[in-house]
Formats: sequence, structure tokens, C-alpha cells
Amino acid sequence: MVGRMWTRDISRVGTQVARSLVAAVDAGPDNPILNTVHYGLLQVAKEQEVVPKQVIDPEKLVSQAYAIASRDGISALSVRKVATACGIAIGSVYAYFPTKADLTAAVLTRFFEEHLSKELCAVLPGERFTSYARRLRDALTSVRSTMSVDWFAQMRRLPERERDALEAARAPVMTHVERGMRAVLDADEAVAHARLVGPLHPERVSRLTLRAIVASMIDESDCDTLFALLEASLYPCPTPPDDKDALR
Repeated sequence: MVGRMWTRDISRVGTQVARSLVAAVDAGPDNPILNTVHYGLLQVAKEQEVVPKQVIDPEKLVSQAYAIASRDGISALSVRKVATACGIAIGSVYAYFPTKADLTAAVLTRFFEEHLSKELCAVLPGERFTSYARRLRDALTSVRSTMSVDWFAQMRRLPERERDALEAARAPVMTHVERGMRAVLDADEAVAHARLVGPLHPERVSRLTLRAIVASMIDESDCDTLFALLEASLYPCPTPPDDKDALR
């Protein structure tokens, strides 16, 4: 009796798994269930040395992904398109980028490296932290104007689960930029550094500023209020918000 019940239970589980896979196939190639199953099978095959190893340059994968995103938009990026462009199996891409979010994060990293490295590294002597933040915002706006497809607008329309996965995957990039912003803040001699404690700790100020700037690009809003608050809270003699020359 127990054996029969156990057999029926296994049968029901197998049926549920089969239905899930059918639904995943119907949903398309980038369905998370298919991705997980595909990657899992690839790992098992690797362990059993069934799949022949291909020598692939991860930078080539990122370059192809970046080209696709630049042409069609960040939301159009897929593992299948990258594999086709590189002439390799889909599983070979998953070996380096287990999820679409990982691949997208690599593309965003390339984006920062190609378009913002000069802005992040060029700290002008005597430059105020708020001026640096404005330059960073202006640089993003300038890059946006050259895009054939607005990545920032597309990020706003991504499904919640995909946005969360992308946020987690791009965290290292954001952390790197935040460190650069903190270095600028620490070097700003005009700042009232005695105030930089608790909620105004340099790390927290840098994180808030960067995230607010990125959010403003996605929401298509301005940062005037942010910059005015930074001026008022960081400096003993804030510069009037309408004094553009003094802010540069």
C-alpha cells in the first residue's frame, strides 16, 4: 500500500513538472523556468564530460550583447540572440552568464566604462561635490541623446522580477561609482566635513546622490531639488541654486 501511494505521488510530481515545462516552452525562450532547467542540464553534462568544451572569449559575448542592445534596446537583449550572433550554442553563453540579468549587467558595465569613465576619473581641482554630481548627470543626459533606443525608459517598463534581478546584478557597478563619488566628496575642501556624520555620512550621501541621479534618468525627472538640498546640507555657505556659474 505504501509503495503504491509513493508511486502515485511520484507520478503526480512528474505530471506537474511536465506541465511546467510545457508552459515554459509556450512562454518563449527567455522564460526563467527554461533558463534554469537548461543551465542545470548543462552543468550536469559538464560534470559528466558529455559536452565538448568551447574556448570562448567572454568579452566577445559582451561586445555582441552590447551591439544588440545599442541597436534594438536593452529590453530586446536575449541569450539566444547573443548565441546566434557569436555562432555558438545557447548553453555556451549560459556557462558565462547564467541569467539574462547577468548578461544585462555586463552590458551596463560596458556602458559605464565606454561613456562615463572620463567623467568619473576627471576630478577638477577645487571642484565641489555638487558640481561633480551635476557633471555626471549631464554626461548621462548627453549619452541618452545619442541612443537609437532609450535604455533608461525601457528599464522603467521592465517586469518587476526582471528589474529586481537587474538591480542585484548591477550592484557591483553602482558600488564602484559610489566609491568614486565619495572620493570627490572627501576631497571637497568647501564641504563642512564636521556635518558628515549619521545620515550625512559620506558613504550614505554618495549612495543617495548616485541612485537619485540614475532614478531621475529612468523616471525622466530633474535633479534640481536634490542638488539644492545637497548645497544646503553640505556647505556652510550654500551657493544659490540659480547661480549656474558658481556651481561649475
